[in-house]
Amino acid sequence: MDMKSTRSEQERQEVAERFLGQARLDRYRRELPDLEKALALHSWNQEYAGALHVILSYAEIALRNSIDHALSQLSTSELGTPYWSGVDSYHHNGEKKPFERMRIPSAISPLIRTDIFKAHQHAQEASLERIVRRKSPRTDRGYGHQDVLAQLMFGTWCRLIGEPHTSHKTERTQRLWTSTLHEAFPQVSADENGRIQIARKLMQLREIRNREAHHENLLYVDPENVIDAVMSLLASIDPRYTHGWVNPDAVRQIAYRDPRRDEPIRAAAFKLTSLDICGRHLTAREVLEELIRYSDTHNGKVLFCNSVRVRNQYFGKLREIVLYADNEHIAVGVIAAQGLVEESISPDSELPGYCRPTEFTQSGSLAGTRWYAINNLSMTNQTADSFQMLERDKTLREAFESTRANFIYLK
Repeated sequence: MDMKSTRSEQERQEVAERFLGQARLDRYRRELPDLEKALALHSWNQEYAGALHVILSYAEIALRNSIDHALSQLSTSELGTPYWSGVDSYHHNGEKKPFERMRIPSAISPLIRTDIFKAHQHAQEASLERIVRRKSPRTDRGYGHQDVLAQLMFGTWCRLIGEPHTSHKTERTQRLWTSTLHEAFPQVSADENGRIQIARKLMQLREIRNREAHHENLLYVDPENVIDAVMSLLASIDPRYTHGWVNPDAVRQIAYRDPRRDEPIRAAAFKLTSLDICGRHLTAREVLEELIRYSDTHNGKVLFCNSVRVRNQYFGKLREIVLYADNEHIAVGVIAAQGLVEESISPDSELPGYCRPTEFTQSGSLAGTRWYAINNLSMTNQTADSFQMLERDKTLREAFESTRANFIYLK
């Protein structure tokens, strides 16, 4: 390589660091060390964020309109007007500011009054901007309920539904759900279980939406998880919304173009748990020892089944498996093949020569469970701290013992 090329590469890196920021660039280079590949991964991440934004926006629009309809009925009953945001059908600039005399239903006031106040301010500012700049097709000089509604954030709807658990902190949202908001989601139960179900979906979508909105990396956001959350939320409002409105295939196509797909296969680690089989209770360590014993007595071949959902864009590309019982008991093996357990078909019949230990087969198998045909599974002398997690730079011990993680990718 000549000096001119070297200088060009150095300049390219300097520009990239200044443009993206070194911390951001370093995050992508941990995935793909080569600078150009890292930059390609960053570009893909932006494209992926755009695709996710589209389906998330549809979910937010449907959510907003459905909750608005339910709250309009509540407001009509309590206040005699469907405009629960505290503004009449229309407000002209120059009149008394409506947020100085807001009348909103008592059930939602403690939850989102501040949100509504800010939305009024933003709606008024937008209407004044419209008048001054004259760049909008609208020629009116005020704003109404729909303008305030458009200024409310995704977090507002999350606060109305509440946290995805039952406690004294969710008493208000529980009452609001039972009396009113369950009507916004007619396809789920009107009891507390229904509220928690919707709250979990909103929490998941809000986290992804915030990451996308703040230009954070989405390198480990499973497209199928997002699609499932969006489609199930839409279905809970109206099953017809899931047909012809959202195109999840666009997200899948971009996810499939992840530049990392062309890189060497990665390893995956699974945390073993205790198992009750035929009246016996096996600890995680005993489960691991049984798998190794079976492998040793069957020409180094054993079948391992796990119900943990592996991200679809990587499943089928793993080649090394790490089974973690505890910090001192870790086994490593090579994955010869892998697949999904189908309905009414035993995984032990999938690949000749690979079976689960006899006792394990008596525990049955569930459709959707992953199976892994493993060669030469054996204990390793490596410590838990010597395995580095790919996603957050944690060690194996930090990943499995300090969180609820049960599956991770390794460097």
